[in-house]
Parts: sequence; C-alpha cells; structure tokens
Amino acid sequence: MLRTLMFYIGGVVVFILGMIFYGIFLDLRKTSLHELLAERKIKKIENTKIIVNKIDYKLHLYIDTILIKTYNIALGGNPKFSKTSKDDKYTPTGEYFICSKKNTTGFGKILILNYPSLDDAIRGLQESLINEEEFLKIKKAYFEKTCPPMDTKLGGYIKIHGNGKFDILLRNLPFVFNWTDGSIAVNNTEIEELYEICSIGTPVIIY
Repeated sequence: MLRTLMFYIGGVVVFILGMIFYGIFLDLRKTSLHELLAERKIKKIENTKIIVNKIDYKLHLYIDTILIKTYNIALGGNPKFSKTSKDDKYTPTGEYFICSKKNTTGFGKILILNYPSLDDAIRGLQESLINEEEFLKIKKAYFEKTCPPMDTKLGGYIKIHGNGKFDILLRNLPFVFNWTDGSIAVNNTEIEELYEICSIGTPVIIY
C-alpha cells in the first residue's frame, strides 16, 4: 500500500517537474516584444489595441493595424458566457478600454478595464440590477474615459494581470485552466510587456 502511494506521488512530482521544465524550454524559444518591435522597425509606439478571443484563449496586441504579438490567456469560468453580475465570475464580452494602471502586491502590474461600460450599464438598468443614479455615474465615466463605479450589482475591477506567485505552475500547464474571477491572465513576464506598451485609453475588444 505504502509502496503504491509513493509510486503515485512520485509520478505526480515527475509530471509537474516535466511541465515546468517544458514550459521553461518553450519560454526560451519565445520572441520578446522588444525583439518583435525591432524586427518590424517600429520605434514609435502609438495607437495600441488589444483584441481578446475567449474561445481560442488568445490575446492579440496590435499597433495600428499591425499584429505585433499573440499571448496565451486564462479567463474566468466558461468563456461561452459573458459577465452579467458581480458574482458570476465570467469574463465580459464587448468593447472596453484601459482606464487605469496599477502596481499591486498580489498580481504585480495590472491593467484595469472600464467594466461596466455604457452598454453594460444600459443592460443593467433594463434588468433592474442598477438604479438611475448608478447608471448616470457609469455613463459619465464612460464619456470622460475614466474608470466607472465598480461596486454595483454589475461587478467590476476586471483587469489584465499576471499569474502572481503561482506563475511557475500556471504558465506551464498543458491545458487551459480558467481560474480568474473574470479577469484576463497572462504570465508574469508578459504582463510586464503589456504594461509597458499599453497606455490608459488603449481599446480592449473582447469577444
């Protein structure tokens, strides 16, 4: 019995270590964002845009109409569903923008999206999830290009962030594990790239 248990535990350890080393090998083969910009001779960074494909688990970074780099992502819950309330833990679908950038103690650098947007607020008002006062505050933030109230029943604080302290494991999983609260996760190295190149106001289209 003990021998079988030790054999099982040893197999799990070997599997995890194999994932980690394989992930490190793949990371060494990846081209950094700075190298890709140099290859394309792009010196001036402007008109950045992010497009998130929830079905393929990809984040595409554009400068003007040029696709610069594609990142693997993790999401919140089933990607076929879109966020409708603060408790559903789904990733929203729609057109957003980066309304704030912060350096946190948990996930490091994060890009905060303006969820709920005006479209979310219209739906929320129609479904009686928010009241008229809350709707007007979200609408005002939308047109002023600032972060909306994030304490309504629609939820909020949807962001693009890294894997945090579990990066070594999460970035090397051989399958997609949707573990976020509705946010979009890349690995810790990649959030550094996105944080550097994406300014407040950068459009983020999620579909």
